[in-house]
Amino acid sequence: MSVICSGCGENITNVCLNAFGMTWHPTCICCNVCGKDFNDGSRLHEGDDGYAYCAKDYQDSFSVKCASCHGSIVGPCLEALGKKWHPDHFMCTTCKVVLSGQYFSTDDGLPYCERHYYEAMGLICAECEKPIVSLKCVPFGQKKYHPEHFKCTYCKTSLVGQPVQKQNEKPYCKKCHISLFG
Repeated sequence: MSVICSGCGENITNVCLNAFGMTWHPTCICCNVCGKDFNDGSRLHEGDDGYAYCAKDYQDSFSVKCASCHGSIVGPCLEALGKKWHPDHFMCTTCKVVLSGQYFSTDDGLPYCERHYYEAMGLICAECEKPIVSLKCVPFGQKKYHPEHFKCTYCKTSLVGQPVQKQNEKPYCKKCHISLFG
């Protein structure tokens, strides 16, 4: 009984490939992406879409992709923020430190370490440069302060609940502002 190639309809006398429940000459079935045939003995992969693929194009076409590098994920996969990542590519968007435990995200859908999350949200105290984690915050121009750090730039008196004067984007009490800037 002769075996017929599903591609060309001729008898197969030598090497025969079985794919998609049919028989093929290795030169009569090609990768759907690069067009490479399988005459060199390389493995044919049957795609979920019903087409043949070489190993590289099968992986590129059907594997899970990393949200950071867009490369195929083979092995451990981390799922966070509705995306999949190589574990060593899940890092703070700003400082690039790998995030292995706690992480934060803003409306941009990107991961941040705690420090850079508060920075992205504009919640870093202009005086101590630490995150403002409570709802207590004193806005002043484009800056924000912990209440205990909102002080006159010159005499260091607390300005919470006091009249504030601005000079070069810095807060001053009325007395110091008059004596320094007239």
